[in-house]
Amino acid sequence: MAKLSAEKLERIKKAAEGRFLQSSDPDVDSFLQRMKAENADVFSDVFAGEMSFYNAPRRDALAEIDVAVVGVPFEVGAPVRGGTRLGPRSAREWSRVRGPIHDAWNIVPFEMCSVADYGDVTFPNPHDIDSCVERVAKIYGTFRENEIYPLSFGGVHTMTHPILRGLADGEGIGMVHIDAHCDTARGKFQGSIYNDCSVFLNAAVEGAIDPERCVQIGIRGSLTPFWSFSQEVGMRVIGMDEFFEIGVAGALAEIDKAIGDGPFYLTIDTDGIDATFLPGTQLPEPFGLTTREVLLLVRGLRGKEMIGGDLCELCPPYDPHGISANICGALGFEMLCMIAETHAKRFGRQRKTSWR
Repeated sequence: MAKLSAEKLERIKKAAEGRFLQSSDPDVDSFLQRMKAENADVFSDVFAGEMSFYNAPRRDALAEIDVAVVGVPFEVGAPVRGGTRLGPRSAREWSRVRGPIHDAWNIVPFEMCSVADYGDVTFPNPHDIDSCVERVAKIYGTFRENEIYPLSFGGVHTMTHPILRGLADGEGIGMVHIDAHCDTARGKFQGSIYNDCSVFLNAAVEGAIDPERCVQIGIRGSLTPFWSFSQEVGMRVIGMDEFFEIGVAGALAEIDKAIGDGPFYLTIDTDGIDATFLPGTQLPEPFGLTTREVLLLVRGLRGKEMIGGDLCELCPPYDPHGISANICGALGFEMLCMIAETHAKRFGRQRKTSWR
Protein backbone atom coordinates (compact mmCIF):
# COMPACT_ATOMS: atom_id res chain seq x y z
CA MET A 1 0.00 0.00 0.00
CA ALA A 2 1.47 3.34 -1.06
CA LYS A 3 2.38 5.85 1.60
CA LEU A 4 0.53 9.16 1.41
CA SER A 5 2.77 11.94 0.17
CA ALA A 6 3.53 14.88 2.40
CA GLU A 7 1.78 17.12 -0.12
CA LYS A 8 -1.43 15.03 0.01
CA LEU A 9 -1.41 14.93 3.80
CA GLU A 10 -0.97 18.69 3.92
CA ARG A 11 -3.92 19.13 1.55
CA ILE A 12 -6.10 16.87 3.76
CA LYS A 13 -5.10 18.75 6.90
CA LYS A 14 -5.90 22.07 5.22
CA ALA A 15 -9.36 20.84 4.24
CA ALA A 16 -9.99 19.67 7.84
CA GLU A 17 -9.46 23.13 9.29
CA GLY A 18 -12.49 25.09 10.39
CA ARG A 19 -15.32 25.02 12.87
CA PHE A 20 -18.02 22.52 13.72
CA LEU A 21 -21.04 22.57 11.35
CA GLN A 22 -19.24 24.59 8.71
CA SER A 23 -20.55 24.55 5.14
CA SER A 24 -18.60 25.16 1.95
CA ASP A 25 -21.75 26.73 0.49
CA PRO A 26 -21.43 30.45 1.38
CA ASP A 27 -25.21 30.99 1.58
CA VAL A 28 -25.72 28.00 3.87
CA ASP A 29 -22.70 28.95 5.97
CA SER A 30 -24.02 32.50 6.34
CA PHE A 31 -27.31 31.08 7.62
CA LEU A 32 -25.55 28.80 10.10
CA GLN A 33 -23.53 31.71 11.43
CA ARG A 34 -26.73 33.75 11.79
CA MET A 35 -28.29 30.92 13.82
CA LYS A 36 -25.24 30.87 16.05
CA ALA A 37 -25.35 34.64 16.52
CA GLU A 38 -29.02 34.43 17.48
CA ASN A 39 -28.35 31.59 19.94
CA ALA A 40 -30.45 29.15 17.95
CA ASP A 41 -29.85 25.42 18.05
CA VAL A 42 -28.46 24.15 14.77
CA PHE A 43 -28.43 20.56 15.95
CA SER A 44 -29.98 19.55 19.26
CA ASP A 45 -30.04 16.63 21.62
CA VAL A 46 -33.61 15.36 21.72
CA PHE A 47 -33.50 14.92 25.48
CA ALA A 48 -32.62 18.44 26.63
CA GLY A 49 -33.48 22.07 26.08
CA GLU A 50 -36.67 23.73 24.91
CA MET A 51 -38.71 21.47 22.67
CA SER A 52 -39.76 23.32 19.53
CA PHE A 53 -40.57 21.95 16.09
CA TYR A 54 -37.38 21.96 13.98
CA ASN A 55 -35.77 24.27 16.57
CA ALA A 56 -37.94 27.11 15.26
CA PRO A 57 -38.65 30.00 17.63
CA ARG A 58 -41.84 29.77 19.67
CA ARG A 59 -44.28 32.44 18.49
CA ASP A 60 -48.00 33.05 18.75
CA ALA A 61 -48.15 36.65 17.46
CA LEU A 62 -49.77 36.08 14.07
CA ALA A 63 -48.25 39.18 12.47
CA GLU A 64 -44.79 37.69 12.98
CA ILE A 65 -45.50 34.32 11.32
CA ASP A 66 -45.50 33.14 7.70
CA VAL A 67 -45.44 29.38 8.35
CA ALA A 68 -46.81 27.99 11.61
CA VAL A 69 -45.86 24.51 12.80
CA VAL A 70 -48.65 23.39 15.10
CA GLY A 71 -49.38 20.50 17.43
CA VAL A 72 -53.00 19.32 17.43
CA PRO A 73 -53.46 16.81 20.29
CA PHE A 74 -56.96 15.94 19.08
CA GLU A 75 -57.91 12.43 20.14
CA VAL A 76 -61.65 12.36 20.74
CA GLY A 77 -63.19 10.04 18.17
CA ALA A 78 -60.22 7.66 17.90
CA PRO A 79 -61.83 4.30 17.05
CA VAL A 80 -58.99 1.87 17.88
CA ARG A 81 -55.79 2.69 19.78
CA GLY A 82 -55.52 5.51 22.28
CA GLY A 83 -52.49 7.76 22.58
CA THR A 84 -52.50 9.94 19.45
CA ARG A 85 -52.92 13.04 21.65
CA LEU A 86 -49.26 12.45 22.53
CA GLY A 87 -48.26 12.52 18.86
CA PRO A 88 -47.37 16.23 18.64
CA ARG A 89 -45.07 15.98 21.65
CA SER A 90 -43.20 13.01 20.20
CA ALA A 91 -42.97 14.51 16.70
CA ARG A 92 -41.71 17.79 18.16
CA GLU A 93 -38.98 15.94 20.06
CA TRP A 94 -37.71 14.05 17.02
CA SER A 95 -38.04 17.03 14.67
CA ARG A 96 -35.20 18.69 16.55
CA VAL A 97 -32.66 16.51 14.71
CA ARG A 98 -34.20 17.24 11.28
CA GLY A 99 -33.07 20.15 9.11
CA PRO A 100 -32.40 23.03 9.08
CA ILE A 101 -31.07 22.49 5.52
CA HIS A 102 -32.66 20.15 3.00
CA ASP A 103 -30.15 17.42 2.25
CA ALA A 104 -31.06 17.00 -1.45
CA TRP A 105 -32.26 20.48 -2.45
CA ASN A 106 -29.83 22.49 -0.30
CA ILE A 107 -32.58 24.95 0.61
CA VAL A 108 -33.28 26.52 3.99
CA PRO A 109 -36.96 27.18 4.80
CA PHE A 110 -35.92 29.54 7.61
CA GLU A 111 -34.26 31.82 5.06
CA MET A 112 -37.45 32.03 2.96
CA CYS A 113 -40.10 32.59 5.61
CA SER A 114 -40.67 33.47 9.22
CA VAL A 115 -41.23 29.95 10.54
CA ALA A 116 -42.53 29.50 14.08
CA ASP A 117 -43.58 26.76 16.45
CA TYR A 118 -47.05 28.04 17.28
CA GLY A 119 -47.42 25.58 20.13
CA ASP A 120 -50.29 23.16 20.62
CA VAL A 121 -53.98 23.79 20.13
CA THR A 122 -55.60 23.60 23.54
CA PHE A 123 -59.03 22.05 24.06
CA PRO A 124 -61.01 23.33 27.05
CA ASN A 125 -63.49 20.47 26.52
CA PRO A 126 -61.29 17.70 25.10
CA HIS A 127 -64.04 15.04 25.16
CA ASP A 128 -66.63 17.19 23.37
CA ILE A 129 -65.98 16.52 19.72
CA ASP A 130 -68.21 19.34 18.42
CA SER A 131 -66.38 22.00 20.45
CA CYS A 132 -62.98 20.56 19.46
CA VAL A 133 -63.91 20.74 15.77
CA GLU A 134 -65.10 24.32 16.13
CA ARG A 135 -61.94 25.35 18.00
CA VAL A 136 -59.60 23.95 15.35
CA ALA A 137 -61.61 25.53 12.51
CA LYS A 138 -61.52 28.93 14.23
CA ILE A 139 -57.75 28.86 14.81
CA TYR A 140 -56.98 27.84 11.24
CA GLY A 141 -59.41 30.46 9.97
CA THR A 142 -57.26 33.08 11.69
CA PHE A 143 -54.22 31.57 9.97
CA ARG A 144 -55.92 32.04 6.60
CA GLU A 145 -56.90 35.62 7.46
CA ASN A 146 -53.28 36.39 8.36
CA GLU A 147 -51.77 34.67 5.29
CA ILE A 148 -50.16 31.94 7.41
CA TYR A 149 -49.57 28.50 5.95
CA PRO A 150 -49.72 25.70 8.55
CA LEU A 151 -47.87 22.43 9.03
CA SER A 152 -49.67 20.37 11.68
CA PHE A 153 -48.94 17.26 13.69
CA GLY A 154 -51.73 15.22 15.29
CA GLY A 155 -53.74 13.78 16.73
CA VAL A 156 -56.44 11.68 15.00
CA HIS A 157 -57.30 12.38 11.39
CA THR A 158 -60.62 13.88 12.42
CA MET A 159 -58.65 17.12 12.95
CA THR A 160 -58.00 17.58 9.22
CA HIS A 161 -61.63 18.35 8.42
CA PRO A 162 -61.80 21.50 10.62
CA ILE A 163 -58.31 22.50 9.45
CA LEU A 164 -59.58 22.44 5.86
CA ARG A 165 -62.75 24.25 6.89
CA GLY A 166 -60.65 27.02 8.39
CA LEU A 167 -58.30 27.28 5.40
CA ALA A 168 -61.03 27.21 2.73
CA ASP A 169 -62.05 30.65 1.49
CA GLY A 170 -65.24 30.01 -0.42
CA GLU A 171 -63.43 27.74 -2.84
CA GLY A 172 -62.75 24.04 -2.46
CA ILE A 173 -59.10 23.22 -1.87
CA GLY A 174 -57.33 20.46 -3.78
CA MET A 175 -55.92 17.63 -1.69
CA VAL A 176 -53.32 14.88 -1.83
CA HIS A 177 -54.16 12.27 0.78
CA ILE A 178 -51.84 9.40 1.74
CA ASP A 179 -53.66 6.86 3.90
CA ALA A 180 -54.81 3.26 4.20
CA HIS A 181 -58.40 4.54 4.37
CA CYS A 182 -60.39 7.06 2.33
CA ASP A 183 -62.20 8.29 5.46
CA THR A 184 -65.37 9.02 3.49
CA ALA A 185 -67.95 6.86 5.28
CA ARG A 186 -71.55 8.03 5.35
CA GLY A 187 -73.66 8.63 8.44
CA LYS A 188 -72.66 8.75 12.09
CA PHE A 189 -69.96 6.74 13.84
CA GLN A 190 -69.85 6.51 17.62
CA GLY A 191 -72.82 8.87 17.71
CA SER A 192 -71.38 11.77 15.71
CA ILE A 193 -70.91 12.85 12.12
CA TYR A 194 -67.49 14.14 13.23
CA ASN A 195 -65.38 11.02 13.35
CA ASP A 196 -62.25 9.41 11.96
CA CYS A 197 -64.20 7.53 9.29
CA SER A 198 -65.94 10.53 7.69
CA VAL A 199 -63.24 13.19 7.64
CA PHE A 200 -63.22 13.95 3.93
CA LEU A 201 -66.90 13.31 3.32
CA ASN A 202 -67.54 16.11 5.82
CA ALA A 203 -64.94 18.37 4.18
CA ALA A 204 -66.45 17.74 0.73
CA VAL A 205 -70.04 18.31 1.87
CA GLU A 206 -69.02 21.65 3.39
CA GLY A 207 -67.19 22.71 0.22
CA ALA A 208 -63.83 22.84 1.98
CA ILE A 209 -62.30 20.53 -0.63
CA ASP A 210 -63.07 20.02 -4.31
CA PRO A 211 -63.49 16.24 -4.71
CA GLU A 212 -62.43 16.35 -8.35
CA ARG A 213 -59.10 17.84 -7.25
CA CYS A 214 -58.43 15.18 -4.63
CA VAL A 215 -56.19 12.13 -4.92
CA GLN A 216 -56.19 9.41 -2.25
CA ILE A 217 -53.21 7.02 -2.30
CA GLY A 218 -52.46 3.78 -0.45
CA ILE A 219 -56.04 2.66 0.17
CA ARG A 220 -56.43 -0.92 1.35
CA GLY A 221 -57.84 -3.16 4.07
CA SER A 222 -61.17 -4.53 5.17
CA LEU A 223 -62.92 -1.15 5.32
CA THR A 224 -62.45 -0.46 1.60
CA PRO A 225 -66.13 -1.16 0.70
CA PHE A 226 -67.19 1.80 2.86
CA TRP A 227 -65.37 4.35 0.71
CA SER A 228 -67.68 4.43 -2.36
CA PHE A 229 -68.49 8.11 -1.71
CA SER A 230 -64.97 8.98 -2.87
CA GLN A 231 -65.44 7.51 -6.36
CA GLU A 232 -69.01 8.76 -6.68
CA VAL A 233 -68.02 12.42 -6.20
CA GLY A 234 -64.92 12.27 -8.40
CA MET A 235 -62.01 11.68 -6.05
CA ARG A 236 -59.14 9.76 -7.66
CA VAL A 237 -58.60 6.73 -5.44
CA ILE A 238 -55.35 4.79 -5.94
CA GLY A 239 -55.56 1.60 -3.94
CA MET A 240 -52.45 -0.39 -3.12
CA ASP A 241 -53.19 -3.02 -5.76
CA GLU A 242 -53.15 -0.27 -8.40
CA PHE A 243 -50.14 1.39 -6.81
CA PHE A 244 -48.21 -1.90 -7.09
CA GLU A 245 -48.76 -1.62 -10.87
CA ILE A 246 -48.28 2.11 -11.55
CA GLY A 247 -45.73 2.94 -8.84
CA VAL A 248 -44.64 6.39 -7.70
CA ALA A 249 -44.35 7.81 -11.22
CA GLY A 250 -47.88 6.72 -12.12
CA ALA A 251 -49.33 8.14 -8.91
CA LEU A 252 -47.58 11.47 -9.46
CA ALA A 253 -48.99 11.59 -12.99
CA GLU A 254 -52.50 11.13 -11.57
CA ILE A 255 -51.86 13.87 -9.03
CA ASP A 256 -50.71 16.20 -11.79
CA LYS A 257 -53.92 15.52 -13.74
CA ALA A 258 -56.15 16.21 -10.75
CA ILE A 259 -54.30 19.02 -8.96
CA GLY A 260 -52.65 20.85 -11.84
CA ASP A 261 -51.07 24.14 -10.80
CA GLY A 262 -53.75 25.10 -8.29
CA PRO A 263 -53.46 25.25 -4.49
CA PHE A 264 -53.63 21.99 -2.58
CA TYR A 265 -53.23 20.54 0.89
CA LEU A 266 -51.19 17.44 1.74
CA THR A 267 -52.42 15.15 4.50
CA ILE A 268 -50.59 12.01 5.59
CA ASP A 269 -52.08 9.41 7.89
CA THR A 270 -49.30 7.32 9.40
CA ASP A 271 -51.22 4.12 8.61
CA GLY A 272 -50.69 4.85 4.92
CA ILE A 273 -47.17 3.59 5.58
CA ASP A 274 -46.81 -0.13 6.14
CA ALA A 275 -46.65 -0.90 9.85
CA THR A 276 -43.38 -2.77 9.26
CA PHE A 277 -41.78 0.64 8.80
CA LEU A 278 -44.03 2.71 11.05
CA PRO A 279 -45.52 0.73 13.96
CA GLY A 280 -46.62 3.73 16.05
CA THR A 281 -49.96 4.35 14.40
CA GLN A 282 -53.54 4.25 15.62
CA LEU A 283 -54.84 1.67 13.14
CA PRO A 284 -51.98 -0.32 11.55
CA GLU A 285 -52.70 -1.83 8.13
CA PRO A 286 -50.37 -4.34 6.46
CA PHE A 287 -49.23 -4.27 2.81
CA GLY A 288 -48.84 -0.49 2.60
CA LEU A 289 -46.44 2.07 1.23
CA THR A 290 -42.77 1.97 2.14
CA THR A 291 -41.08 5.00 3.65
CA ARG A 292 -39.06 5.35 0.45
CA GLU A 293 -42.23 5.44 -1.67
CA VAL A 294 -43.83 8.06 0.55
CA LEU A 295 -40.68 10.18 0.45
CA LEU A 296 -40.62 10.04 -3.35
CA LEU A 297 -44.33 10.87 -3.53
CA VAL A 298 -43.88 13.87 -1.26
CA ARG A 299 -40.77 15.12 -3.04
CA GLY A 300 -42.56 14.68 -6.35
CA LEU A 301 -44.98 17.42 -5.28
CA ARG A 302 -42.28 20.07 -5.19
CA GLY A 303 -43.08 22.99 -7.46
CA LYS A 304 -46.82 22.71 -6.88
CA GLU A 305 -48.75 25.15 -4.69
CA MET A 306 -48.81 23.43 -1.29
CA ILE A 307 -50.66 25.78 1.07
CA GLY A 308 -50.45 23.51 4.12
CA GLY A 309 -50.16 19.97 5.32
CA ASP A 310 -50.39 17.61 8.23
CA LEU A 311 -49.22 14.28 9.61
CA CYS A 312 -51.83 12.47 11.67
CA GLU A 313 -52.34 9.36 13.80
CA LEU A 314 -48.85 9.13 15.30
CA CYS A 315 -49.40 6.97 18.38
CA PRO A 316 -46.35 7.10 20.70
CA PRO A 317 -47.45 4.32 23.12
CA TYR A 318 -46.87 1.91 20.23
CA ASP A 319 -43.62 3.58 19.19
CA PRO A 320 -41.28 2.72 22.08
CA HIS A 321 -38.06 3.37 20.14
CA GLY A 322 -39.14 6.57 18.40
CA ILE A 323 -38.97 4.99 14.93
CA SER A 324 -42.36 6.32 13.86
CA ALA A 325 -41.88 9.79 15.34
CA ASN A 326 -38.51 10.06 13.62
CA ILE A 327 -40.13 9.25 10.27
CA CYS A 328 -42.86 11.82 10.89
CA GLY A 329 -40.29 14.44 11.81
CA ALA A 330 -38.35 13.76 8.61
CA LEU A 331 -41.43 13.80 6.36
CA GLY A 332 -42.59 16.97 8.08
CA PHE A 333 -39.34 18.72 7.20
CA GLU A 334 -39.87 17.82 3.53
CA MET A 335 -43.32 19.40 3.76
CA LEU A 336 -42.00 22.45 5.64
CA CYS A 337 -39.54 23.18 2.84
CA MET A 338 -42.24 23.01 0.15
CA ILE A 339 -44.77 25.03 2.16
CA ALA A 340 -42.13 27.73 2.74
CA GLU A 341 -41.26 27.80 -0.97
CA THR A 342 -44.94 28.16 -1.88
CA HIS A 343 -45.52 30.94 0.64
CA ALA A 344 -42.48 32.93 -0.49
CA LYS A 345 -43.56 32.63 -4.11
CA ARG A 346 -47.23 33.36 -3.45
CA PHE A 347 -46.74 36.50 -1.37
CA GLY A 348 -43.55 37.73 -3.01
CA ARG A 349 -41.63 38.32 0.17
CA GLN A 350 -38.81 36.58 1.94
CA ARG A 351 -38.99 37.32 5.65
CA LYS A 352 -36.27 35.36 7.38
CA THR A 353 -36.92 33.49 10.59
CA SER A 354 -35.49 35.31 13.60
CA TRP A 355 -34.57 33.65 16.88
CA ARG A 356 -34.08 36.96 18.71
